[in-house]
Amino acid sequence: MSLPDAELSRIVALDAPVLCVDTCTLLDVVRDIARETVVLSDAKAGLALLAAAEGRAELVVFMAEQVAIELSSHIDAIIDEALRGLERFRSQAQRIHDVATAYGAQGNLCTEHLDGHVSRAQDILDRWKNIASVVPHNDGVSSRAFKRVNEPRTPARRGKESMKDCVIVEAYLELARQLRSAGATKPIVFASSNTKEYFEANTRHLPADFASDLDQVDMGYAPNFGAAQHLFGV
Repeated sequence: MSLPDAELSRIVALDAPVLCVDTCTLLDVVRDIARETVVLSDAKAGLALLAAAEGRAELVVFMAEQVAIELSSHIDAIIDEALRGLERFRSQAQRIHDVATAYGAQGNLCTEHLDGHVSRAQDILDRWKNIASVVPHNDGVSSRAFKRVNEPRTPARRGKESMKDCVIVEAYLELARQLRSAGATKPIVFASSNTKEYFEANTRHLPADFASDLDQVDMGYAPNFGAAQHLFGV
């Protein structure tokens, strides 16, 4: 069992949608802002979902124990990469400005307002971590995850170590089964930007095996915060 009966009853009584977050989705909050995949609409959607979960209890957020472990393991490297990426962008902007000015362009380049972006992003990530309830690991999840790897079943692939991803998936599938059995009717969404693992190759479609798993517990899949917001209708 992922959650005790009392906690399940509390969540069901809230009558709110449920968001289950993957490691990569949370790390995206602090990743290099210069990446082409960073878009304003998704950032705004993430902030709107976070606000819905904080204070107003209009959204319940869960984080698998494995996700919490991975965040602790990877956060320092992700932050270092984000700092370097921002500095590269500012250096490039300065180079472009200098050349354009030499060619006769007029105007001032200002990037000082970007100072502290990574720290502000860390603060937002901390808010996600604080609002998320941890789904504890258990032997049943481990057993089903090992079976998932051996079959293999999405996100597992032959010849690829996928145990950690499978543990996260099985933790959330078990949680969804518990919530549905307890009477939860609002949308439950698994959010993971790791689409290389969860989409069929070169498509934006879920593999049939994973789609079937989600359908059995009436759970949706979102590759980003924007898609999750759309599924929740908020």
